[in-house]
Formats: sequence, structure tokens, C-alpha cells
Amino acid sequence: MPRRHSWIELPLSVREQIQLHTDLVLWTRAPGFGKSSEFSATLHAAGGTVFCKGVRVDRAHAWTHRNEAAVAPFLPAALAPQLLWEVAKDGWLMLVFEYVPGRHPSLSPTSAHLDLIGDLVVTMAEALTPCPAAARHSLAERWGTVPGWAAVHAASPADLDPWAREHLDVLATLERGAWLDGDTLVHSDLHQGNMLAEDGRVRVIDWARSARGAAWIDTAHLVVRLIHEGHTPETAEAWAIHVPAFARAPEPVITAFAAKLAGMWEYIARSPRARPHARALADTARRWARHRLG
Repeated sequence: MPRRHSWIELPLSVREQIQLHTDLVLWTRAPGFGKSSEFSATLHAAGGTVFCKGVRVDRAHAWTHRNEAAVAPFLPAALAPQLLWEVAKDGWLMLVFEYVPGRHPSLSPTSAHLDLIGDLVVTMAEALTPCPAAARHSLAERWGTVPGWAAVHAASPADLDPWAREHLDVLATLERGAWLDGDTLVHSDLHQGNMLAEDGRVRVIDWARSARGAAWIDTAHLVVRLIHEGHTPETAEAWAIHVPAFARAPEPVITAFAAKLAGMWEYIARSPRARPHARALADTARRWARHRLG
């Protein structure tokens, strides 16, 4: 996880280049969510308020910012804040977005945002199909090399959940057969921290890991997040089934996806560099996979 820089720590040349667009930056506010940028803040400037994120171009994760810049022109304003300027200066890539006020929506069972989020993922699947040619990655290719249950099986950890240990062969087989291909631009990291609710609608931020994939994938991601926030697997799937793309997906395809996601999170949660929330998400994803397998 990169160290986040403050505004004053950015090179003067970078700050001056940004201020050619925004006018003088008066003060900044860092967001609570999001840790993948080396700079991330709302800039309150004389010319108005914007959101800015950036990374040094020689960093391994700089591809995520290039990817977001490539797809940003194809994201409808109703779905995502618009990219206003891209600044490349002295080894930094900075993306300056329209500022969207609002708050992160709740995914709890009693949330008033659930219908809005349901409308959002329906619109995403429709508006972003076919996938823009600017999308630089296929989710099937990207996830194809990500370790999961097979790697966990090889490590044979003593503290592995008993159900997972008993079903390791089945889970590893399912993850190998997970079908992710499609012709939709999928966000691939959809959770409440990457959504903003305001004035009766929800918009999605941080498209850094977006990729070409199946139209139902973002809804399937949200099933795990709903369970994590207190829904049962049954009620989470009952919410998801109202999204046509998810409803049309064959049951075995969703089951294989659940197994693959659970395996990826299980492997990630065991990394020494895992973020604190990784274990809880791995347990939640495994719970969904267990539900799917009966």
C-alpha cells in the first residue's frame, strides 16, 4: 500500500501545473476511503472544488491510474464523476475529477439506498455494453493469474476453515472453470466506499481496476458486500436477482464466480501485507460460496 502524500509534499511543478486549471488551491481534504493513490484529496481552490488523485509513473500500480484515465471519457455523467484534466509532470500522473458531494451509501438490510444501488447496477450493465475499446484489460486475463484455492491447498494452512478444507478440491476445480468473459465495462471493485449517494441517485468512483467482463460481475461483487453488511446469502441474492444481467447468468456460472472470489480473498487475507478488512471479506465470500454449493 503506497504512502499517501500531502498536497505540500507534491513537487512544486506538479502543484503549479494543476493550479493552471483550478487556480490557487486554498486547502485540501483527504478521503477516508481509498489507499491505492500516492496522492488523493479534495482540492478547494479559488476556481472551484475538484477531486484529485495521483501516482508516480514509475510505481508498479501506476497502471491503475492510466487505466482509469483511458476509460473515463466513456463513463456517462449519470454513472461517474467526469475526468476534467489529466496532468503528467515530472514523474507524476495526476487525474483531476469533477467534485461530487455526497456520502457513501449503506448496504445494511434496512438501508434506504438499496433500491438506488439496484438501479445503478442495472444502468451500468446497460450503458457500458458494448465495452469501450479503450478498456485496457480483460478481467478474465487479469484474474487468470491471481492465486486462489489451488495455492491455499498447496500451502495447507493449519488454521483453514474446516468446511473449506473438506471442499478444497471442489473449490479449486470451480475456480479454474470460472467464466468471466463478456462485452461490458465492469468496475470490478464495487463497494460502498466506491459509491457516492446524493439527491436520489448513486454514482460510482475509482474506476482504476475496471476491465472488460461479464455484465453480471459488478452485481455479484455486491452480493458479498451485502452479506458482509448483515444480509443473509438468501436475501442478498434475492436483491441481486432483480438485476436482469445477474438473473440471466446461469447458476453454475455464478457458483464458479463465488468460489473464485472466495479463493482470491482467502489467499489475499493470508498475505503479510493484507489490509485489516481482508480476513472478514474472505470469510464472507466463503460463506457465499458455501451457500451456493449447498
